[in-house]
Parts: sequence; structure tokens; C-alpha cells
Amino acid sequence: MKEYVAETGGRYTYADDVLSLQDLALSMTALLEGCSDMILSGCEVTGVAIAPGYLWLGGKVRRYEGCAAASFPYYIYEHNVTESVTYAKQVNKRGRISYMAVGGTSVPDTKDAVTDALPRFIEITAEYAPRLRDKFFGKYAVLLEPLRGQAVQKDLAVAGKFSADKEVESKAALVASGTNGYSLRQKITAAGAASLGLYRESALLCEIALRPDGILSLTKNGTLLATLSSEGLACQNAALTSVSVGTLRIFGGQLFNVGDNNDQGAVKINYEGYEQGVTRYRNFEVYDGRRCTVPLLKVDGATRTTAVDGTLCISNVTQGIVLKHPYLKGNAHLTGTFSWEDSNNEKIAEVGFASGDTFDFSIASLIGNLVLQPKEYVDVQGTLRVNGNDIATTYMTQTACTEALGLKVDKVDGKGLSAEDFSSGHKKKLDAISTSAIASGGEGYVTAKDAKAVLEGKLGCGNNLSDVKDAAAARVNLDVYSRPEAGKLFLTIGGGLQELVSLTAEEVNGLTAEEAAALKASKQAAVRNTIDAEQKGTGEKKLAKERNLADLPDVVQARRNISVYSTGEVDKLLAGKLGTDGAYGGEVFTPELKAKLDAIKSGNFNYTDAEGTSHAQTEGYVTTSQVVRELAGKAPLLMDGYDIAQRQSIATNLGIYTQDQSDARFASLESLFQDYVTYLVKQGKTTAQAQQILREKFDVFSKKEITDAYLRKDGRLSDLLLPNAVAQKQACNALGAAFAAEYQPRLTDTGWLQMQNSGNSTDASRLFVRQIGNIVTIQGQINTAKRDGSNNGGTLAIIPNQVQPPRYGLRKSMADFNDDHKFNRGASFFIDGGSRKLTLNESGWYNVWTNIHFTYFT
Repeated sequence: MKEYVAETGGRYTYADDVLSLQDLALSMTALLEGCSDMILSGCEVTGVAIAPGYLWLGGKVRRYEGCAAASFPYYIYEHNVTESVTYAKQVNKRGRISYMAVGGTSVPDTKDAVTDALPRFIEITAEYAPRLRDKFFGKYAVLLEPLRGQAVQKDLAVAGKFSADKEVESKAALVASGTNGYSLRQKITAAGAASLGLYRESALLCEIALRPDGILSLTKNGTLLATLSSEGLACQNAALTSVSVGTLRIFGGQLFNVGDNNDQGAVKINYEGYEQGVTRYRNFEVYDGRRCTVPLLKVDGATRTTAVDGTLCISNVTQGIVLKHPYLKGNAHLTGTFSWEDSNNEKIAEVGFASGDTFDFSIASLIGNLVLQPKEYVDVQGTLRVNGNDIATTYMTQTACTEALGLKVDKVDGKGLSAEDFSSGHKKKLDAISTSAIASGGEGYVTAKDAKAVLEGKLGCGNNLSDVKDAAAARVNLDVYSRPEAGKLFLTIGGGLQELVSLTAEEVNGLTAEEAAALKASKQAAVRNTIDAEQKGTGEKKLAKERNLADLPDVVQARRNISVYSTGEVDKLLAGKLGTDGAYGGEVFTPELKAKLDAIKSGNFNYTDAEGTSHAQTEGYVTTSQVVRELAGKAPLLMDGYDIAQRQSIATNLGIYTQDQSDARFASLESLFQDYVTYLVKQGKTTAQAQQILREKFDVFSKKEITDAYLRKDGRLSDLLLPNAVAQKQACNALGAAFAAEYQPRLTDTGWLQMQNSGNSTDASRLFVRQIGNIVTIQGQINTAKRDGSNNGGTLAIIPNQVQPPRYGLRKSMADFNDDHKFNRGASFFIDGGSRKLTLNESGWYNVWTNIHFTYFT
């Protein structure tokens, strides 16, 4: 860096001195290098005025002169101008570049003449303008009072306590660090979930996350522990001393009802099922706590059975086991048994009322005998039967046996019946015995075999029809229903009409839960219509007679519905009325007044009714509607039938102009301003004078004045009259432009191009050429073996068409250092004048990569 020094005695000022001063000035801008465009000082906004100031704009410090009346947003943009100065020999060339700043409500969309780019700009609003403390100091320091929010690009460490009056926002995470590598981080994931996690170093230990759908989750070491959503808390384990859910409480090992303050408070289990509905049954199972496969107690909801796997002990000796039937004791459907079944659900024994046809209490053992083992005896109170027969008819009593034995012949050893015992009469009786058949009838006797064969086809009285071969056919013959058929056709007393509304498996098969619920609701509605009953809960929506409308939910709306006032509203309406003590006591309605009223008759205008009948005018009072209708018919006649003088008089009275007056006084819109010109011409002015007066009133130029005094924008100065070179130079100086004749045109530059090959055997991939103006240079490497031809005149490469060939011949000779002179023969490279071929002459310089260059003027 040079510093300008001027001692006493006077000194010459050189160009280096000016450059030193400029370097010193430009070095001051190095502080702002890399900063965005901003206001350095000044440019304060006061109302609509912007004060002058200095700017950093487009990499330069610029002066802005201010604006007295700005419209926001307001733009200050760069405006660069090149100024010409006189060089030696009276030649005008560029001497200065003025980096200025101007303002406006928009930025030009054309490129700047100096930078050849769109102008850079600073936007100023009534509330904000980019200034030094935001764009410069705000880039390297944290400001106490920035004009706008400040962004710190790198890490910021605060040693003291950090406090914020507003929200603290982070696009990554909020981290609170502790000792031993532990930290608490709060962040928003890419999916939009908010999380609060405990980390050690970079490992996540546990995390609480709140998802956008409102679900709160807790994870530990990547494992989900619990979630909290609208459906409730979901977790694998919950350690709670006491849990209260509605009226239920779990405390210690207890489950009890704490909410119902009455003796009917209960703990209901499986009252509702799937999705809190009644579409699926539920079971209740109790195990032994050691993962037994079969529950100790199981209540099957579908089959309505309770299974106990273990000993069932009843301690209440006063009641024991009570089986309570829904039917009265005289009902034939009163059945119920204790049954024993094997593992295949096959019945092996039962005790109880097994049949609905009788009221007999039966004990059945299907795989073994029945053993009664009393201490002393079995006392049967009633008739004792064996196979349905009374034993009194089967067995003899002791008395009858003694009497019968007394009539028998005692047996004598060695003897049979004596001859005296069989008489002739006995023989006749035996001869009279003859055989017969039951099927054919007759008077003879039948054998036991024949009787057995016939009786096998008969029903036994003691079997109670159990020996019927085809029960279904028998029911058809008797015209009776079976139990399953009766269950489908008839309602049970204890069913509570459930058979009418219950859904079978076939009905719900293929239906959704909503469709099944709708089907059941339709069945319930049909039953209610049949028995003329209301739906459950509708009674609560009705008014009770004894409440006298006190149970109305909205008394005010009820009064509106029946159009009555409340007592307060009536009192308010009667507040301005007279009481009974202030009754009217004025004039008495006399017969004379009544006669006057009777004399008042209603009249009407003449009119034609809807049927076309014409009615004459009738004297009397008419209603307001008749007057309005009559006046409506008279309205179009307000100005009809008047002459010109009368119309002018009416217009004067109404303060309006007639059509003739308005046409003479006011210009018509479709004539534009021709009416005004015509008016002035009528007063003695020429058309040109009238047009000039009109232009003066609008303060505008005529077409000729604009054409003579101003240039057309689309003409781009082509309509500027510049008779000679002096005038052209003066115009260029005024515009800060260079005079084209004094400056060299811009040089063409082809850029570096690769030399072209002369054939398949050449290789010009490492040789390049470039032309700037009329100067051409060839640089690179060439292999002497890669040529098109022999060693004496072989072509190595071709100059491309974008580059001009040399006007005159070029030659470059090359030699190589070698101790053996026989290898020191060298090579020559040629470009003939006007030729594009680079040729070679060599001897002993074969297959050598050679650095080569040519530079020539075209």
C-alpha cells in the first residue's frame, strides 16, 4: 500500500499518486467485502420523506441524495455512469466511473451500462430498511436492538443466565446438558411429532413423544412402554396402589363398588361385549395363579354354563344349594337336573326332574348300578314299583303265601301224581283244549311264543311312549310339536320376549356390527309396535303431569312455542298502561254521534275489476291503498300535455335543465371535447386557437410541439439530429458515453480450441489453438510418430476453421541434447502461409512427444 506524500516546495502529481489515493480509498471498502447491500448512514424515513445518506450497494460506497415524497415500498438502486476526459492529443477517452444511487417505486429491468447486469437495489418500507448494524454488525455480533430478527449463523455460547420474554424456537432441538454426558433434548421430528428425550452422549435413553394425532407415547431404549390416546392409557405394566374407574375401585387385592350409595351397588362383569356392544358373547374365567391350563371357574357366555374345575364347597348349612326354577310348580316345563358327563361330554348319570312330561324326580346311573347304603333301613313313603309295576301286585304277602301253601299237596319222596288224582272230567277238559292264533282270532288258546311275537309290535303302558320307533312320525300322527319346534314357535315365560328380538347365527352371518345392530333394532321396533309400547328411555323425555310443566328444560323456548308471555313480560307490557282506577270517563257516545258515523260512507274511484266490468266513481271516503293505486296510474301524466313554455317553467320550479338547455350548456361524452372547440369557434376563435386554449387548460403539448421538442423512446436517439462529428461527440459527453470512432471495437476471442486431426493416424488431442483479435497462438504437445505422411512433410494437425491461418509461413526447429551426436539430428515444424496444416521434417526424432508453440498475426 502506497501513501501519497507532498512536502513543501511543490511537486508534480503523477498517475501513480492518483492510483495510490484510489487504492487507499478502495481499501476502506475491504471491511464491507462479502456483506449484503445496506444503508451505512442516513436515509432515515420520516413520514414519506427519506433523508440523504450513504449506501453499500453493488460492492461500492455510494451517496444517495434523498427523496421528499416517497411511495412505499421504495427502491434505491445503482446507477453507474462512465465519464470521458481529454487525453493527450485532444483525444477523449474514459476517465472516471461515477457509482451513483437513485430511487423510485420500481427498479429498471434493463442491464446497467457499466456492470452489464441488472441494477442492484435496496428495498425501503415505512417500517424497515436494511442498515449497517443489521447487515454488518449483525453478521459478526449479537445486537441488543436489531431492526429485525437477527440470525446467528454459528454456535453461540452464553455464560450467564439466558432469559427470553417471548418464545424460544429451534429448528433442530432444545438441549439442556448435565454432568456425565446426560442431556435433555426437546425437538420436533420430520413427521411433526414433538418429543422430549433423555440422552447420554448421543444415545437415547428414554423419550416422551406427542404425535400430531394427539397420542402421547413413552419409550425406553427404543422399546415402547406406554401410550396415552383418546382410547385411554395402553402399557404392558402399571404399578398402582389404588385405581378408581367410575364407581369401581381396585385397592390391594380388592375390587369393590364405592360409588352407588344404596344396597343394590354391584360389580358387573362382562355386562357388555365387543366394542361395548352386544354383538359378541364374553366368558369369565378364574385360574389358580400358577398358569393352570383349565380354569378353576369358567362362565361361558354363549352357552350360559358355569364350569368348576375343583371342589365346590357350600358352607351355608341352613340353605345348602337352592335351584330356583323360573316356572311355578304346576308347569310341565319345570325341569332341571344334576348331571355327570365324561371328558367327551357324554352323560353318565343325572339326578333331578329330567322330563317335562311328568313331575317325577329321577336318579339315573348309565354306566353302573345304584347303591343305597343307609345305616339301618330305607323307608319308602308311598308305592314302591319295579319296572313300573307295583310290588304289591308282583309279590305275595306272607299271609297269602301261607294260605296258598295250605291248598297244595305235600311232596312224598319217590312218588308222583296218583291215578286217583286225574279224573275223567280232567281228561275231557284237556281234550277240549285247542290252539289258535291272535292274528286270526278264534276260541282256542295261544302259545306264549305267538303272544310274544304279537306283543313285540305293541306299545308298553309303562314305557310312556318311549318305545315308539319313529317319534317324528308319531308327532305328525298326533298333530303335536317337538320340544325344539315348540321352542322356535312359542315364547317362554322367562324369556321376556327375547326370542322375538334375538338374532340367530344365520341372520348375522356376513353382516357388519352396525348392520347387525340395525337388524336387531328393527326387530325391537316391530315388537314395540305390536304391544303398543315405547322405546326404553323415551319416558324420560316426556313431561310428568304432577310436575305441572316444572320439568320443561327451557321454559323461555316453551313460552315462545305456545305464544304466551311470562309474568315479567306481562308486567313490563302493562307498566305503561292505565289501571282499572284510571278508566276512561270522557264523552258519552250519543245517538247523534252514532247517526253521524252511520252517514259516513265508503267510496271508490272508477275502475275495472278482474272480470272486465267497469265501475263508476262512488262518492265517499276511500282507503289509502285506493289513493296509492290511483296516483300510480297518474304518475306518467306529470309532464304529458305541456307546451315548451310550461315545461321550462316546471324545470325552473324544480331547479333542473330542460333537454335543450342541457344540450346547449354541457358537452356530450361521446363527442369528447369537440363540443368545447365548436363553442369557441362560434365565439369567433379559429379551430387552432380553440384547440390551443383547450390544451392550455389541460397544460399539455400538441403533437407537433412534442415531435419537434422531444425524442421518441422507441427511436433510441435515432431521431436526434447530429449534423457532424462534433455534435456527436457533444452528445456522447452529455450521456457519459464513449465516441465509437475513438475506441477500438471489442476483440473477438475464440477461446482455447483443440487442433483437428489430419487423418486416422494423427493425434492432436494435446495441441490447442486460440485467437484473440488478430493474434493467434498454438500451444501443447505433439507426437512425431502420429502423422499423416512420411518424415519429410508429414502432417501432424489442422488449424480449425474458427481460427484464421497465418498470412506468411512459420517454422520452428527443435533439437534434443544427447551425448551421442548421431541422435542429435532434431526436427523442424512448418505452417505454410495461407495453409492450415502443421507439417513435420525429422530425422532421428521419431515417436517423441514434443512441446511446441507458434504465435502469429493474421
